[in-house]
Amino acid sequence: MSPELISILVLAVVFVIATTRSINMGALAFAAAFAVGTLVAGLDADGIFAGFPGDLFVVLVGVTYLFAIARANGTTDWLVHASIRLVRGRVALIPWVMFALTGALTAIGAVSPAAVAIVAPIALSFAVRYGISPLLMGAMVVHGAQAGGFSPISIYGSIVNGIVEREKFPGNEIALFLASLVANLVIAGVVFVLFGGLKLWRQGAVTPTDGTASTSTGKQPPAVTGNSTGTPAPTAVLTATTTTNPAPASPPPASPPSSPWSPSWSPSSPSTWTRG
Repeated sequence: MSPELISILVLAVVFVIATTRSINMGALAFAAAFAVGTLVAGLDADGIFAGFPGDLFVVLVGVTYLFAIARANGTTDWLVHASIRLVRGRVALIPWVMFALTGALTAIGAVSPAAVAIVAPIALSFAVRYGISPLLMGAMVVHGAQAGGFSPISIYGSIVNGIVEREKFPGNEIALFLASLVANLVIAGVVFVLFGGLKLWRQGAVTPTDGTASTSTGKQPPAVTGNSTGTPAPTAVLTATTTTNPAPASPPPASPPSSPWSPSWSPSSPSTWTRG
């Protein structure tokens, strides 16, 4: 088996192990590079390190570090809310906002899975709230990430352009970026039409703060506070009253029996009888 084929197979094994196990793919690839280089290609340590793209590594570290700063200082969160305010809450434009937002994140240096992980929960929450197809919203987020993935300062763009320059191939950084952008834009347009995007135009605008529907003039409907004359609606107040039941009246004293033996009868000693 040729060294080239062995290298490809080892790379596939590294990818499978890093995907199924909690192991860093870069560290595993370093170990595999030394194993293949020494055992298959017959290289020493200096020869293996000579193939390491140091300039590309510096670019990748700088780009990902820049994105990490933008995420830590709240720039990405601000960008999400500012994008929603920009379209004035129009439901039909929200999927395109998510497309552009994810594309912008990958264009400035975010890897596609990271950008999708940031935007997808927000996009799906909007989909549930406003009745947008989750499949439509998810596809717009994914294709947005791919649309900006080959910008000159993105990770994928830096890798491709660096290899092209190192190998002395003819290339154009802007043409590569625009080709990826246009292709994914066309696919997103087809997905938008197929999964109910045109129906969203019939929905009214929503306010980005509370998500309630607004009228065609963009104003919130007035709250109902009373009757048509503006008088506040009466408020029923229930007042609990305590009713004290009177104590039962004591029974009247028993009448003395009509008998000749009862002239000395008294209520305190009803059983005492004297004959008069």
